[in-house]
Amino acid sequence: MPLGPGVAAPQVFRSTRMPNGKGSLDCSYCKYFDGQGYPDGCHEERLCRFHETVLPQPKLPYHNRICGHFEPNESYWEHTPLRRFFTLARRFAWFGTDLEPGVLYEFSYNHLPGITPLKVLRIPDYHNDTWKKPGG
Repeated sequence: MPLGPGVAAPQVFRSTRMPNGKGSLDCSYCKYFDGQGYPDGCHEERLCRFHETVLPQPKLPYHNRICGHFEPNESYWEHTPLRRFFTLARRFAWFGTDLEPGVLYEFSYNHLPGITPLKVLRIPDYHNDTWKKPGG
């Protein structure tokens, strides 16, 4: 698409990898996670105050955990110096799929399209505008 005389098209960065080595999309970077921020509790069983349940460890020790209700804590912002270019919405788009509500996922930050469900934490009850426990 032409931008006008003398205006160069912007370069587009497309990636399926995190731009830093910390993998800052992880439950330990979420404000609902029962920890002080990465690395406190990373890969450990810890309480999620949003889902009101203990999160399981990832199946693989180098995998990160995330859900669609992720809200960054202070350590996320400290470890994301290029956040004006790599917004949270853009990072979630790198997964290439919608994250279902109430589902915890795991992934390798070196291969974001490989994200897989880890556990159903809660099930949305759209009719009553509330949550149900899985299997109940």
